[in-house]
Amino acid sequence: MDDDLHIERPKQALVEGNDDVRLFEALAKHLGIPDIQVNQYRSKYNLRTFLRTFTVLPGFASVRSLAVVADANSNRNGAEQRIRSALSAANLPSPHRPLEVLSQENVRVCYLVVPHEAESGMIEDVCLESVRTDPAVGCLDRYFECIEQTNVRGPREVWLAKARLHAFLASRERPDLRLGEAADAGIWDFGADAFQPLKDLLRLL
Repeated sequence: MDDDLHIERPKQALVEGNDDVRLFEALAKHLGIPDIQVNQYRSKYNLRTFLRTFTVLPGFASVRSLAVVADANSNRNGAEQRIRSALSAANLPSPHRPLEVLSQENVRVCYLVVPHEAESGMIEDVCLESVRTDPAVGCLDRYFECIEQTNVRGPREVWLAKARLHAFLASRERPDLRLGEAADAGIWDFGADAFQPLKDLLRLL
């Protein structure tokens, strides 16, 4: 937990890392929702500890809605169970399924595992899907096919989406952008179907 973390807004979105923070802040701005504060809990394994501390921070009584977002990675069911367990341990409502809202006293709670309804994946998959019609995506396919045909040890399957995202961003005018910076720069298409579940989540807050 960051020592300088403060609750400043009635709508709270909790995400895994700093890049996710910037992405969701950009998405909230795109939707014209000004009263959402996005915080990071840093790791899926840290969520339980984070929530227990977060709910006793000064100002938590002003929170009216809270959303938790996590990557599916290779185990969607495990990610959902981890979120529900962490919510329960913090004495918060624990929805039975993604995008369901449960209320307790003055707090409404929901969660989302991304990509929505996919058995595996991560936020990088959502971003890449939003730009799948970009001509550079075809170049990515050829690049990773080439890597596969060489003796170079390419990225492990679990990291392939991250590798593809970095390769895609290397095709832009500024090749050093990270995922969150790319969101600020307008590279991801927030109007694409891939982002609809994320937009639905923010609108539920």
